[in-house]
Amino acid sequence: MSDELHNGSITAGRKKLISLRGVSKNFRKNGKEITVVNNCNLDIAENEFLVIVGPTGSGKSTFLKMIAGFEAPTTGEIRLGGEIIKGPGADRGMIFQEYALLPWRNVLKNVELGLEFKGGKSEARNRELAMKYIDMVGLSSAVNKHPVELSGGMKRRASLAMILVTKPKILLMDGPFNALDSKTKMTLHEEITRIWKHERNTIIFVTSDLDEAVKLSDRIAVMNRAGQISNIFRNDLPRPRTGKAALETDFHNRFVKLREEVLNEVKAGAGKAVCEY
Repeated sequence: MSDELHNGSITAGRKKLISLRGVSKNFRKNGKEITVVNNCNLDIAENEFLVIVGPTGSGKSTFLKMIAGFEAPTTGEIRLGGEIIKGPGADRGMIFQEYALLPWRNVLKNVELGLEFKGGKSEARNRELAMKYIDMVGLSSAVNKHPVELSGGMKRRASLAMILVTKPKILLMDGPFNALDSKTKMTLHEEITRIWKHERNTIIFVTSDLDEAVKLSDRIAVMNRAGQISNIFRNDLPRPRTGKAALETDFHNRFVKLREEVLNEVKAGAGKAVCEY
């Protein structure tokens, strides 16, 4: 199914950044060929916040890893800025569900790590840049703490700063807030939205939380158990989506309506399994 057939194609006037055409991914398991992602077609725009949802086993994480360049499509192609993605690149930063902090380094030294790998800047400049993003994610007071001293939300903020400091054009986020309590998650929703607006990244965000999907997205892509993109929903709810605006009756009704439409699509897609993986 082509992206043009969905009701959530790229907004007119937005420049296409990523393009997937006929993308499938197969793995072998117990001697059998398993199709995890199946013939996906999708365009993603610059500075778009795309959220991907779907039942367990629908290929969401594999989809993200292919855009990151960690996995290669079995068939089809993924283009970034017109060029076929052939592997990982500095223009893409990926945040996994697991924390990527080194336990023997404090917050500052963890955030500086990506800059050290890139090289070319002085120690003083690395510290200046690291502090900029540590402040941006609200961790200035914990700059000298080690991971063991941090809460789950603080670890997530530190991981985010580690990626942001390398200035990726695209942020790929695989269930980054899944294990957090609701209050911390709400705070990080506000932080990631603010950072997205400030840095003008393109964000591709996988979640199983439909409230989170509606709150954050420009569009919501639903994957089914056959590994296909079954539908794409445009999210035209006004921003900001917190505070007084979120309490307005019209906003609330539109929020609930979109969430229900997405939920119904996810439920329908959960029954379309062609394999277990």
